[in-house]
Amino acid sequence: MKKLLFLFSALLFISCSGDDDSSSNDTSIDPPSWIQGRWHTQVNGVDFDSGFEFKKNDLCIVSGNYSQCYQSSIDLLSQNSNDVSVKEEISSDRYFIELTMVSQIVTYEFEKVSESMIREVFSNNYSEYHLVD
Repeated sequence: MKKLLFLFSALLFISCSGDDDSSSNDTSIDPPSWIQGRWHTQVNGVDFDSGFEFKKNDLCIVSGNYSQCYQSSIDLLSQNSNDVSVKEEISSDRYFIELTMVSQIVTYEFEKVSESMIREVFSNNYSEYHLVD
């Protein structure tokens, strides 16, 4: 009986200690096609030339000619850390993304209002962006 218990414990230990490659974190950004493009904040008809740019495989924060894109940061960090991931929820009128970059977690949620307007949703407020290209 002791041998059986030992054998069972050894099998349990071996099966739980292996490296599980199938649960690796996804690190690619894949925005839906309906949101791809450059979106600017517009207040009372005035374009502030800042907002977001959604590319086929990236999400960028833009202001004038400056843009900061997340995918290059994620790629660089994922070479040195396992604590990097991208989680996305996509539907025909909603895009949610959570970016984990070591100890920082950044989340965005967008709703499609029309073909030329999206809304960034916050806990109790929102900002609207208009498609510029």
